[in-house]
Amino acid sequence: MDTKIKKILSIMMAFTLLFGLSACGQNNNITNSSSDTDSTVSEIKKSKITIAIEATGDIPAEFQKQIERFNEASETAEASIITYTGAEAYETAIMGQIAGETAPDIILLDGGGQIKEYAQQGVIAPLDEYLGDMTDNFEQSLLEGFKVDGILYGITKDYSTSVLFCQTNMLEDAGVAVPGTIDEFKEAAQILTAGEVAGFGCDPKINYLYPFMATMGADFIGEDGTIDKDKLNNDAHTQALTLFKTLFENNYATSPYLANAGWDGELFGNQKVAMLYGGSWITGVIEDTSTAKAAPLPVENGSYSMLYTAGWAITEQCKDKQAAAELIQFLSSDEELILGYSAGLINLPPTTTAMDKLIEEQSDDSFLPVYREVVKDGVDYGLLDSEFTDAYNKALENMLYNNVSVEDTLAAIVSGQ
Repeated sequence: MDTKIKKILSIMMAFTLLFGLSACGQNNNITNSSSDTDSTVSEIKKSKITIAIEATGDIPAEFQKQIERFNEASETAEASIITYTGAEAYETAIMGQIAGETAPDIILLDGGGQIKEYAQQGVIAPLDEYLGDMTDNFEQSLLEGFKVDGILYGITKDYSTSVLFCQTNMLEDAGVAVPGTIDEFKEAAQILTAGEVAGFGCDPKINYLYPFMATMGADFIGEDGTIDKDKLNNDAHTQALTLFKTLFENNYATSPYLANAGWDGELFGNQKVAMLYGGSWITGVIEDTSTAKAAPLPVENGSYSMLYTAGWAITEQCKDKQAAAELIQFLSSDEELILGYSAGLINLPPTTTAMDKLIEEQSDDSFLPVYREVVKDGVDYGLLDSEFTDAYNKALENMLYNNVSVEDTLAAIVSGQ
């Protein structure tokens, strides 16, 4: 990504010669028109703001409704949407438009590495001076993934997180309480394993297992995504890896690969596991939510979860950044976040007041309060370097599926740094 951006930006001048110095947004301005009688009438024009999204299905139409509400409410700005199908097409188009100086005013970026790369290339603007104190209403853990050297370059649109899902009927039948500690978790996984049902299930990747590693003392991901090599190579990490190797070797745990399932949500939705640690999107495949419960990760040395975030950024090419900020503030209002959640435009609301109101409105949804609880201690998955992630996941798979020892697994992970 970084290389692609640099290559594209390096030919910016070539694009400029081809496409001209056109700008996507227009300044608020006052134009004077003279009549035949030399009378002058002042007319205030709204700033034209473009916002780019990647979406399919009903999302563009629903988002258009939001934009129409904004255009009706705003006295200074008028927004329009540019829609792309597919993340790759979206990213390619945005980078090309940045190079050609025809970028949209507002773009959507992932928290962590992606926002950092765009900020370091100077193609998106710092937001603090435009958003004011509205950021105080956001869950602060969600904003960390949009800061570079302490400066905010994006504002969270929505998020997903990770929790422990439990089949309440299975736990009740076995006389097992929802585990609150790692020791209780290990015991529960063993007791709940019966017949074709495994006590625990997960997709063995770092984005699901890191919270376990961290609470057991191997919290090796720094706030800026850097890896603490000492904690990566400490005894706590060895113990955490040993925990999962033991669970899988004794068939107390399974994965989509081992169970011939398409993904981890299928494991839980088809009741192939009694407990599953996974993303909040899994609720979408649970037919009867009355038999399912969500809980925070069992704790040993602190609470952890994983966060998956996307956020709005204002491009440096935007001519009226204050008008763009007005649109972001509108989309971040309680009313629009709740409407967006109901319409499927966003995952979970990123502000405390919107989440509180949503929980109040949907009091029968037992999952929402848990998501609100765990987000406060979340780590943004986007902070992790993709090469490190791939190496870590490959080492985990070799340990669990190919009988590689814990010691060799840890050595492979550490050597990749």
